Amino acid sequence: MAVPTQKEMYRPALEYAKTIGKSFSVPDLTKEMARIFAVSSADREVKLPHGKGKFDKNVEWVNFRMKKARLTQSTAHGLAQITQDGIDVASTSGIDVNAEVDRRIKLGPTGQPVPPDRVRTDTESGSSDEETTVDPVEAWSADAAFTQDVTPDELMSLSYHQLNQKIVDELLNSIGGVSPDRFEQLVVDLLVKMGYGQGEAVGRSGDGGIDGVINQDELGLEKVYVQAKRWANQVGEPEIRNFSGSLDPYGATKGVFITTSTFSSTAQETARTISAGNKFIRLVDGNELAQLMIRHGVGVVTEYTYEIKKLDENYFADEF
Repeated sequence: MAVPTQKEMYRPALEYAKTIGKSFSVPDLTKEMARIFAVSSADREVKLPHGKGKFDKNVEWVNFRMKKARLTQSTAHGLAQITQDGIDVASTSGIDVNAEVDRRIKLGPTGQPVPPDRVRTDTESGSSDEETTVDPVEAWSADAAFTQDVTPDELMSLSYHQLNQKIVDELLNSIGGVSPDRFEQLVVDLLVKMGYGQGEAVGRSGDGGIDGVINQDELGLEKVYVQAKRWANQVGEPEIRNFSGSLDPYGATKGVFITTSTFSSTAQETARTISAGNKFIRLVDGNELAQLMIRHGVGVVTEYTYEIKKLDENYFADEF
């Protein structure tokens, strides 16, 4: 089955906490949720865009939010146990536990409504008088995300990928406005930045379809030949065969064909067929080109960086 959502896990998670009646850890809860929902090993491999497991992250947030809603409470480092409120909710048939968690979190730690522009910080002895200003837009966004069953991890990743796609579109649009010579140099710059060696753009009339050469060693004994097509139309099979033929006079066995558009299915199959022989031809379409430019810092600069912290379990587990 698909990875269960947070909404689906709240009731069984709370009932699990009630049934065992003692402290449990996140790994305990994860194991039980995997059993209840028959989560397969393949399901456990489903990753969020930042590489973390989606199922495990969902369980982490369910555990965190049940504590925040005072349905469970921390009993020791890394452990939680159901509260009387949690027992009452779990024992009430027909109640939407997910909605109850949302309602209780909005009430805050004292069980009273929290003004949208203020939150009170908790201490071990209860609520303190210290107030911290919170952006109501940010608070609303977080609530909305959980209502749609999206964790902050997913929200951050989704936003990152939306911004990334925006840059891809802007890069391809900018590339479309440069001269053919500038594009050929851009492609060579990228391959050099990727660590393939020293290169030069050589595209000119009568170049035989070769737009750039990358020397993979100081003496130039190993070379990669490049063709760069700043096209709007799809690249077809004839262009791939022509490029393959242009490698022969150089005795070359490695070629990279880069385009700002896409490759037809027959072009891709032709490249695979040629690569199964004594040559290797790598195709790079417009989307991959832009992604590689972003990854290797060609034509882009870092605007800002978010550093996300996580709890250091080992620090708190150490005995002093």
